[in-house]
Amino acid sequence: GSVTSFVVQYMKINWDLFGELALGIFSAIDAGSLFLMHFTTNIWACYAGYLIFKACYMLLITIATFQIAVNLSMERYALMFGFNNFVALVIQTILTVVVVDSRGLGLDIVTQFLIYGSYFAFIAGIFLIRSIHMLVSSKCK
Repeated sequence: GSVTSFVVQYMKINWDLFGELALGIFSAIDAGSLFLMHFTTNIWACYAGYLIFKACYMLLITIATFQIAVNLSMERYALMFGFNNFVALVIQTILTVVVVDSRGLGLDIVTQFLIYGSYFAFIAGIFLIRSIHMLVSSKCK
């Protein structure tokens, strides 16, 4: 994960145009790796899926943070990233209580991979639709 995050600084990409596309692609890869862990019984495939998931997730966080930071003045960094971390923690807590906790659904680990894979697939769909819209809009201009 740290290697992929480090490599981002050397990529010569127009992040304004292709940033959302990258987020969509890597979210889809994350969803695929979680679905792999759901549908396989091979422990080595699960380990490979976990490594792919973790590397892509760290890359997603790096790209998303960069996309947010580019449009902020330095005075607003702490407020924005503090708020983002708070919202992420709230969403994570809600998902954990609903999916994992016995007071919620109390799902087994294999079903959790399916739920979280579907979550990442949904997010990937949003990013991919938005990026296609942005790319088509920029081509039409």
